[in-house]
Amino acid sequence: MFLRAKNRERVEMKRAILFFEDLRLGPSQISKFREFIGNLFKDYDVINYDASGERSGRYPLIQFKLINREPAVPAIITLTDKAVNLFSVIFMNLNKIVIDEIQISVHEKNLQIEEVGFGWSTDTYVYQFMSPWIGMDQKDCQTCRRTKSVAEKDRMLKKYLLRDVLFMSEYVGYRPEPVGDRYWGTDQKIGPELRLKEETVHLKGEVLTGFTGIFKTNFIIPDYLGIGKSVLQGFGTVKRII
Repeated sequence: MFLRAKNRERVEMKRAILFFEDLRLGPSQISKFREFIGNLFKDYDVINYDASGERSGRYPLIQFKLINREPAVPAIITLTDKAVNLFSVIFMNLNKIVIDEIQISVHEKNLQIEEVGFGWSTDTYVYQFMSPWIGMDQKDCQTCRRTKSVAEKDRMLKKYLLRDVLFMSEYVGYRPEPVGDRYWGTDQKIGPELRLKEETVHLKGEVLTGFTGIFKTNFIIPDYLGIGKSVLQGFGTVKRII
């Protein structure tokens, strides 16, 4: 069931983060960590996802990250009451993982569950991409790169950023109330500030263009969720800084 949101209405939903405090995995091992979990619990629909990590018609409710603490630790994040309730039962029984046929014991886990806000707000927040956001295909990136107008570049970036936020919203069960044929009014839009820079991304043998930096919006996004393409690979992770 979708939560139909009125103008400037936020909702509360559960978010869980499971930190594996004693695991030390490199970025290249996160995808293998994800595949192991996916295979182990493949019969659970809320965990099932496209193995490629690409957008497959729905937003992944369970995501795998390297959280940039000191030192960085692997973590699994999930959102929505249904996903969190299932998550808290099955993952606390996870005492080992297997990567490259090597069994690794899991001794120290830290599960944090809390209610978080999600959706449109009368307040404005600033978010930082903790990992590159892949929001455009290469053709669109080239078009954006050739555009001499800074305002036009910003318009393109905001357009794709808004698309990815709305895609995420739909698959966590939240739909903002349309205004006319749009999903936002004059005070409901991404911006006005967006400071991003290009960054080269290597993904499965391909060289892609991602973007890092900050953006401002009056849409509440819980920390460590990913937006854009290859979210399951850890890309597009956001964290609120203001």
